[in-house]
Amino acid sequence: MNDNDVKIYHSKSELNRGKNDLSVAFDAVIAHRTNGNIDKARKLGEVLATITPTGNGDGIIVDLKDHLAPRYFAPDILYQIKVLLVFACETLIQLEIPESVVSTTAISSMYENIRLNSQGFYDNISNGAAFTFYYLAIQKDGELSDNIGEAFAMLCSVKNKEGFVKAGKTVWNLAVDIIQKEIDKINFIGF
Repeated sequence: MNDNDVKIYHSKSELNRGKNDLSVAFDAVIAHRTNGNIDKARKLGEVLATITPTGNGDGIIVDLKDHLAPRYFAPDILYQIKVLLVFACETLIQLEIPESVVSTTAISSMYENIRLNSQGFYDNISNGAAFTFYYLAIQKDGELSDNIGEAFAMLCSVKNKEGFVKAGKTVWNLAVDIIQKEIDKINFIGF
């Protein structure tokens, strides 16, 4: 008997459970589309895609000039700051929006807008390892902002680690406050 002859049968309860799960998921999409949460999530993603560490351009500015020394504004460090800001956006969306269809819509919208406005940056963060280090930092014991600062310093590959840990922690804390306010402004219905 070869593998093509083997038939796998599912019980009616297994099939019905799958149908019920799909039905619940479809109902959630319809409910959130009807009450406007899906459109709001798309708009949130569009807004968060504009987050920037400098005052160059329109968008959400995490004004770091009063908090970081000029050496942190070198192009390679600004790039790492931008990566951390995008990671903070994704993380806050996941933490603050309990409905997965809504949070997924916001994240997808954010990345689509980043891709449209900065293809090179999008490609780098999509294929880079930075988020992996930040995800590990979130899972690590200890103070979250300290762990994020450690990951930031490591990604910056610098000798003066202490200053960069503090800088990463500062960027994270400022970003979290700003992103939280943007999420709160959206006024999602039902949560």
